[in-house]
Amino acid sequence: MMFSFSQIKNSRNKPRTKSLFYELSYDDPSDSIFTLKEENITAHERPLVSLHKLYMSLVPNDPTEYEFAMQVFGSWDCWTAICNSPPLKPYINKWRKEAEVKVKSQAIQSIAEEMKSGGRSSFSAAKLLLEKGWLDKDNASKAKAKLQAKEEEELNKEALSLLTEDAHRLGIKIN
Repeated sequence: MMFSFSQIKNSRNKPRTKSLFYELSYDDPSDSIFTLKEENITAHERPLVSLHKLYMSLVPNDPTEYEFAMQVFGSWDCWTAICNSPPLKPYINKWRKEAEVKVKSQAIQSIAEEMKSGGRSSFSAAKLLLEKGWLDKDNASKAKAKLQAKEEEELNKEALSLLTEDAHRLGIKIN
């Protein structure tokens, strides 16, 4: 655990939320240990840890956030209280989305490495990359539908061209 319970919990043994963060601790920021900024900062001659930076370093390898909660706060309840705090929810949701993108990025890099290696599954890796298999299903479906529509349009143009040639050859006038 990175921080002691006396730093994380209040005198009634309840998890602190807003008061943990320098930017949200309006009354007395002297007990703050975190910042919402992307980098660690120093305020009032005290170092403050960027929870964003800490989160991004630990959570992509722990998508459940459990190990993160235990390592940083020593308690799942503390992390849950922070996640449910209305002023903190937007930040945490943003971090979760960023962590998801980071995991996807790492996965795509691994797939690309597999494709380059020429191993047994390099064909499947190449196919996944070509089909943009990393896109969300909705986005992938839209991309696939758009591609199919484009292919269909090209086929229609080709068919129309062939029909026009045949009509011209047979002496049929087309308006």
